[in-house]
Amino acid sequence: MKASSFLITLSLMLPSLQALSDCPRVLGQQDDRRANAGCLIIRDQQVLLITHRWGDKLGVPGGTLERGELAQCTAYRETLEETGLQVVVGERVQVMKNGFHLYRCIPAESLPEGEPLLLPAQARLEVSDIGWYSLDELRQKDWRFAYQFDLFMAVARKAMQSSSDSAAGDATGGLQEK
Repeated sequence: MKASSFLITLSLMLPSLQALSDCPRVLGQQDDRRANAGCLIIRDQQVLLITHRWGDKLGVPGGTLERGELAQCTAYRETLEETGLQVVVGERVQVMKNGFHLYRCIPAESLPEGEPLLLPAQARLEVSDIGWYSLDELRQKDWRFAYQFDLFMAVARKAMQSSSDSAAGDATGGLQEK
């Protein structure tokens, strides 16, 4: 292969290689799917949700994949952009009705108990609030994709059950960082 051909090929592959390296994932739970994605983050039987600025509706942190990006890396990047939290992305727990991939994620660092999460400056165009919600609270809230609400609730309940079945007090919900 000529040097110029090699450089062109390498430059075309760089976005994919960067997407692979910029995303902390749980060892043994990596997947190579490419899709819009987000994170299900659970702490103390509550889920972390964002309030979207348009429509004032709740949803998980997540969004649209970028060129060459893996779904797990989309979940990581979007969660960082919308919440300011660095996470480790675990297993895919659900593909929603619109094709959105939902991954079980854990914060890369422990979060202070009882303190509100601060909305990062870069998120303010899309997000008006970040907060922890019990599943019981969600019935009184507006959901961004209302047709997926029941499925989300079932997935969140199952994940919470798995977390409580894991070692008591294990903040990772049984996930291990790579």
